[in-house]
Amino acid sequence: MIRKTTVACVLALMSLFVIQAAGAETPRSAFLDSIQSSIIKTIAAEDNTVEITLTDSVLTVLRVNSNQNASSHGGRNNEAASIAAVSAKALETDEASASVHTIYVKYVRRVSSHPEGKVIDTVEFRKNSTGAFEIHTS
Repeated sequence: MIRKTTVACVLALMSLFVIQAAGAETPRSAFLDSIQSSIIKTIAAEDNTVEITLTDSVLTVLRVNSNQNASSHGGRNNEAASIAAVSAKALETDEASASVHTIYVKYVRRVSSHPEGKVIDTVEFRKNSTGAFEIHTS
């Protein structure tokens, strides 16, 4: 009887943690969601074509199955510059993002048989000595 009660208590606690984790949005995810929304509005993209990840020093924006995949590198550079400007403005307002020194905008073709996708092009922006993000060419 004690074993059944213990198991029931453990299961109840585990489900409580799962419910809290699923329902709670962290400040970081809310911050990234706001950047994503701003990018979508700025470039008039569909919701499912913009994905964002952030590490301590790099913000990566994926443009998944974008119409820009068929464009020229120059066309993607222009869109990426708009994306970087929106991202940089948001990063300026977030103290926790002060260490971000690189913004990658990656154009990816993704199909269901290869969910990791194929990178079509990457445009890189690096923070300069004045704190502004500028396009990096190599």
